[in-house]
Amino acid sequence: MGYTLKYLNTDEYMQGLSHGTHKKTGIVLHETISGDIPGWSDITSVEAYLRKVGYGIHGMTDLEAHIGWAFGMGQSIFYHAGGANTPTIGIEQISKVPLVSPNNAIRRKLWALRKAETRATAKLIAAIHNTKPHDIPLQYWNGADGGKGIASHWDISQHHKESEGHYDCKPIHRGGYYPLMEVIYLARAFAKTGVHL
Repeated sequence: MGYTLKYLNTDEYMQGLSHGTHKKTGIVLHETISGDIPGWSDITSVEAYLRKVGYGIHGMTDLEAHIGWAFGMGQSIFYHAGGANTPTIGIEQISKVPLVSPNNAIRRKLWALRKAETRATAKLIAAIHNTKPHDIPLQYWNGADGGKGIASHWDISQHHKESEGHYDCKPIHRGGYYPLMEVIYLARAFAKTGVHL
């Protein structure tokens, strides 16, 4: 039952960047702070940059709802969210929203225009969840140690100084601009369709 998520396999970009493997209990959402380039190059160029600087990421989405996933590397430990790298999967979302305006109200409106991307992110989260439903629940996680679920990089930064004060994807319900709860609700709906990796 269900269907396989369509995605670009990005494992070639992530080879050699894993620092071992570990059971995953959370997903951390990021923003790339880069522009929207039509086609796949916004994803592949960021993947290539991350490889060059020694960082890794499990998945990516963009404005056009393209999805990248490092197939076979879901348990890999990548450096993407300082202090929480070991138990989490990282998903980068192509976005320059924080650069456009410092005003959270405007940022919320800009993310509201990126529905295709937030839906793609929710589908990827649902597919990851359906692989091991009991490991990563489709619920909000505030980033504190021992928690499970979906967090933003901002959430992780509130508990881990190693994340160096990152503010990307600060959730609306925490006074920010990113529609994290909406993405989680969408992921729950997609999970029920049986989508998987």
